[in-house]
Amino acid sequence: MISFNKKEALRYFRAQSDDKSAETLIDAAYQKLKSELQPRYTVKRFGCRIDKGFVLLDNGTVFRSKALVRYVGEANELFLFGATLGSRVDIALRRMSLTSVAEAGAGQAVAAALIETYCDDCCAELQKRLPEGKQLKWRFSPGYGDWSLEEQKILFTVLDCAHAIGLTLTESCMMAPVKSVTAVMAVTEAPARGRTEETDKRTDTEENDLEEINCNQKLVERQNPLSNSENKCLRCSKTDCEFRQK
Repeated sequence: MISFNKKEALRYFRAQSDDKSAETLIDAAYQKLKSELQPRYTVKRFGCRIDKGFVLLDNGTVFRSKALVRYVGEANELFLFGATLGSRVDIALRRMSLTSVAEAGAGQAVAAALIETYCDDCCAELQKRLPEGKQLKWRFSPGYGDWSLEEQKILFTVLDCAHAIGLTLTESCMMAPVKSVTAVMAVTEAPARGRTEETDKRTDTEENDLEEINCNQKLVERQNPLSNSENKCLRCSKTDCEFRQK
């Protein structure tokens, strides 16, 4: 069972503090969705290297993105990752949209919080598989920075998402089921304490790239990507994001 982060759902719902009506809507939406959850994920690990704006995997896969190159940095291995809440959640969300705009919005907010928590849980499991001294970076997805959504097709092919977890991609690169995530996660050296060397050396150019990241999914760089209790937005420079935590 995926734990439900109600605070995050309320934030996605853009509810004001102490908004009891919003809490009621979120609670009701969760009750309708929790029995529809069919979470699944797939992951593959590859060696990697960077070369002049490209990230090359040891299976011959090539991704083209300067932002992804900067994200991978000196890492020599990474995970390709895909996760979904399942098609029944999509069906439930469509039913809720027929009831009212408010219920539909609450359902979307709850589902967004659930897929984020599920991804964090999956990452926690992956982190346990890594040898001591290694850590996962935050999730970086097609569409972030200059990484084209079209390369989602490459990622889907390599992961075989359709057969592995029932996740498909339309011609316009929309995922089905909708409440799904795909990403790259680089494996880096774990710092002894405090900030990483990579964070300290981040260039202004990379900061600008990260401003373009879709923070709706809170994929924000942090040293411990597995904690739900911390404010995940503190490190993001996109201060005008409507979903930013205070």
